Amino acid sequence: IKVFFDDSLKFFLSLYGHKLPVLAFDSSDDDTILASGGADKSIKIWGLDFGDTHRTLYGHEDSITDLKFVRRTHNFFTCSKDKTLRFWDGDRFEQILLLNGHASEVCALAISRTGAFILSGGMDRQVRVWERTKDIVFLDEERERELEDMFDKVDGSRKDENTADVLLKAQKDGEEQLNADDDENDKPQSEAAVKQNILSVSSGDRIMEAIEMADKETKEIAAFRKLQDEKGGDGQRAPNPMMFGMDPPQYLLWVLRSVKSVDLEQSLLVLPLTHVERLMHYLILLLRAGKGAELCAKISVFLIKAHLSQIVANRTMTTPLRELKSLVRQRTTETRDTVGFNIAAMKIIARIANERKNERIDYGEKSMKDIWAGMGLGSDIRGRNEHKKGNK
Repeated sequence: IKVFFDDSLKFFLSLYGHKLPVLAFDSSDDDTILASGGADKSIKIWGLDFGDTHRTLYGHEDSITDLKFVRRTHNFFTCSKDKTLRFWDGDRFEQILLLNGHASEVCALAISRTGAFILSGGMDRQVRVWERTKDIVFLDEERERELEDMFDKVDGSRKDENTADVLLKAQKDGEEQLNADDDENDKPQSEAAVKQNILSVSSGDRIMEAIEMADKETKEIAAFRKLQDEKGGDGQRAPNPMMFGMDPPQYLLWVLRSVKSVDLEQSLLVLPLTHVERLMHYLILLLRAGKGAELCAKISVFLIKAHLSQIVANRTMTTPLRELKSLVRQRTTETRDTVGFNIAAMKIIARIANERKNERIDYGEKSMKDIWAGMGLGSDIRGRNEHKKGNK
């Protein structure tokens, strides 16, 4: 994009950034920002003072065909070949509204001088009028609605794809050197269907917030202990009420347990690689303490399968992964031994009960009163009390 002075036609700025041709652009009334959209599906907001890029926005699924600013504001509308119009805030760099209605590509739009309505035309041979209402727009609700529509679209196109298939696709690049015969053995035993929904995304956000809160709390604890060592005090730090008085690893374990098992795998797929590294660090701390061994082992195996290629390329995770491997093996072995011991004990109890089931009880010379005195909780005490009453 090249910017010229309108009076002298002298060259002013060159704006570089779009990967594909620019198809639409417009500037605000105060000539402070310029917005552009192109075939790369992105919207770039430029500052006209120095030609710097303020922000790159993504939202459309196809090429952007037109872009118009609302008068006396930094808000603007865009239309695209994905059959939608979108309303953006150029100051906060976020989407305000998503307008659906066209049955085909939207080619152009126009805004009234007052901004009370806009016109849009498309390849479906329709001109639609969109009027501004007095209804309050809640950005969180609009974002949730858009996410739900996107996930429904993905689920509809994917149909019955399951977790195993998704994981095999994700780790295909990192396993090209392995034999094709081992693919069946690499499939996870859990075959839960992968269906993205707003609950799994919100669970992923909760896990990310818990990791960030645990990191912050860990740093504060370390700073407090350092200060106590310098001053020579032995005071205790007050527990964090936001973490319900738990230590960081225990709080993260509580958050992971609160996520439904159906949504756990999809929630973990939402995490970026940096949060995955921090999560593995806390899993190691939990396994060292012997807490949540089953859940920690399940999450560790799933994360390694889902991010295999990135983990192989990241050499800094080699040492933690070795420790994680040994801890998972140790804790699962302990759990297996405990379960095996309990199963063997239950079998012995069942065998003894079965042997004594048909034995005949010989009461000897006991009277009926003595026989019934031993039945039920506290019957021996009641029998002694009756004996004392009889002596009196």
